[in-house]
Amino acid sequence: MTESEFLDSIREIELDLYSWDFRKWLKKQSNEDRKAFVELRSEIRIYRSQLETDKLRVLADMLERLALSLDRGIEELQREIEEMKDFTSTMETLGKVIGLVSRIVTLVT
Repeated sequence: MTESEFLDSIREIELDLYSWDFRKWLKKQSNEDRKAFVELRSEIRIYRSQLETDKLRVLADMLERLALSLDRGIEELQREIEEMKDFTSTMETLGKVIGLVSRIVTLVT
């Protein structure tokens, strides 16, 4: 199980613990059991939050370390997109010229 899958599982469990079925079940429990359940549910929320915070911190560190490469990659991609636009424009112009030549040839013959 990956870290992301584990975190998703914790989120699902946490959501289930707030579901209508759990709330109905909880009402039937003793005060002591309800209190224990609420404490455990809160603990799960705390752990999930810690995992999310740690994951974001790792992501931020990775982005910071790779920022220069990422910036270069984005700049290169933007240049390539501009080149594609130029190519597309050139092809459209070429198509128009071929269309005109075709009409001229048709008129001459």
